[in-house]
Amino acid sequence: MHEILWRLLRYARPHVPVLVVAFVCMALVGLTTGAYAYLTGPALRFLLSGGGEGFASAHRVPWLADLPRDAALWGFPLVMVVVGLVKGVGYLGQFYFMGLFAQRVVKDLRRDVFVRLTSLSPAQLARERQGDLLSRFSADVTAVEMAAMYTVGSYLRDSLQVLILAGVALSMSPLLGGLMLLVIPLAALPASRLTRKVLKGTREGQAQLGQLAGQLHEGLGGLRTIQAFNGQEAELARFASHAKAHEDAVVGAAWARGAVPGLMEVLAAAALAGALAYAAGAKLMEPEALLSLLTAVILVYQPVKDLGRVTQFAVQAGAAGERLFALLDLTHPVADAPDAVVAPPIERSILLEDVRFSYGDRKALDGVSLELKAGQVTALVGGSGGGKSTVTTLLLRFDRPQQGRLRLDGVDADRYTAASVREQFALVTQEPLLFQGTVLDNLRYARSDATREEVEAAAKVANADGFIRALPQGYDTRIGERGVTLSGGQRQRLCIARAVLARARVLVLDEATSSLDPESEREVQAALAAVLPGRTALVIAHRLSTVANADVLHVMEAGRSVEHGTHAELLQAGGRYAALWRMQTEGTVDRGVA
Repeated sequence: MHEILWRLLRYARPHVPVLVVAFVCMALVGLTTGAYAYLTGPALRFLLSGGGEGFASAHRVPWLADLPRDAALWGFPLVMVVVGLVKGVGYLGQFYFMGLFAQRVVKDLRRDVFVRLTSLSPAQLARERQGDLLSRFSADVTAVEMAAMYTVGSYLRDSLQVLILAGVALSMSPLLGGLMLLVIPLAALPASRLTRKVLKGTREGQAQLGQLAGQLHEGLGGLRTIQAFNGQEAELARFASHAKAHEDAVVGAAWARGAVPGLMEVLAAAALAGALAYAAGAKLMEPEALLSLLTAVILVYQPVKDLGRVTQFAVQAGAAGERLFALLDLTHPVADAPDAVVAPPIERSILLEDVRFSYGDRKALDGVSLELKAGQVTALVGGSGGGKSTVTTLLLRFDRPQQGRLRLDGVDADRYTAASVREQFALVTQEPLLFQGTVLDNLRYARSDATREEVEAAAKVANADGFIRALPQGYDTRIGERGVTLSGGQRQRLCIARAVLARARVLVLDEATSSLDPESEREVQAALAAVLPGRTALVIAHRLSTVANADVLHVMEAGRSVEHGTHAELLQAGGRYAALWRMQTEGTVDRGVA
């Protein structure tokens, strides 16, 4: 817990100057609060005597005693007004600068979380629930924001106020002041135990909130399936289970959180009652001096209670920090070596050499060796689970081979930085991914400095220029989130145009047409027919008709390349590829191929 809070405090270091200004404002609030307590007794005498020497000399305010009576009548109220004005300015400054401090800290934290989320491998993110990741970015970061806004400021301001007010009380009467303040250390032990219960409940509550967010994300993504199978009741039951667990955790934490100020209130009342009874019997002080002491003691309990209250924000921030740092501490499986260099353009070939890779206990690649030669189209075909998409994962450095080597022009890819290797590839996936914005924005995502002419030229190559110009604002048409205003074939042709604009050395098409209807597939195939000739490309496909013209085809099965050659060579061989071809073109069923 303490380690997590210290790590969070590191985000405050660049913004210490803002914190210093806020502390100066807090010091003004603390000093003026002490001045209010100190002047309470003189204020009573002032009211009773109408001003003058009596109350001034009795309460160590000699400059008022030296003033004429008329001057004293307005001098003391003026002092109170000045104290109030300074305190108001201090409050304004502390809230403004603490707000500025908190936002700058959280901005840095959000940036780091965003950078980490976007720098992890797809496989790492696939192991996490998307809703839980969003919960960390929103709810957990908000918990840190609340702590930065209120806890840090309260620790500085309220601690200073406690010291000043305790000093005022002890200066009036060390004996009575000490008795009344004794409640503060007495409350520390039970308060610490209650705080541990708050931490436990908060940690569990944050985890359950992540579960709820994850289920909501899944539900929205799979709404058609849920409704098709009438699964609303089952989903509601699962949601209710997580909601009940979240409620129990939060309510338990709230009980412990509320017990801390309640405990302080009871102990404070007992201390005040005892001290008053003792002071009344012993007649140790003048009434107005006793009033100043009581005011200081009563005021000191409020910042003490505030410290206990805002400690809960620190506890929540600690629980949130655990989840955030669990994410921030993840590292990409393809971390650059200290001596890694920028990869030069691929000129000859990309070679997978006896590569093995597993997802847990499941083998995805089992000794695969294949070569992508420059200027050739290489296709990977076969049934699901054969390892085809894993090949693209390794080529794009989303992961590294567990055994074997990936070589670029004969050089081990580990010699190069991962980013410079990825720059050599342009990827088009089965699910066309577009962003909110215009058509032009989406195409320039591949190369932000591309001119309008270059964008239009890439769209023409991808057979997309015609439908783009038919849109209401042409290239400046906004296409909605994930391109919802376009058809599947149009979205995929935009993705192909984006890949062409990237000017990458290698084009990777991972099931680029498998999710399209026949008409859209014909449109995309026409685009690919214009794009692929003469390019270095890796094409993954289920439908063999889409890759029959590839220079080399590899049949992937159980993580191995069991056959390779041209379309004609593989048909003549009469092996796995020929059986797959017959299944797809003639509708026959071959039990040996699955």
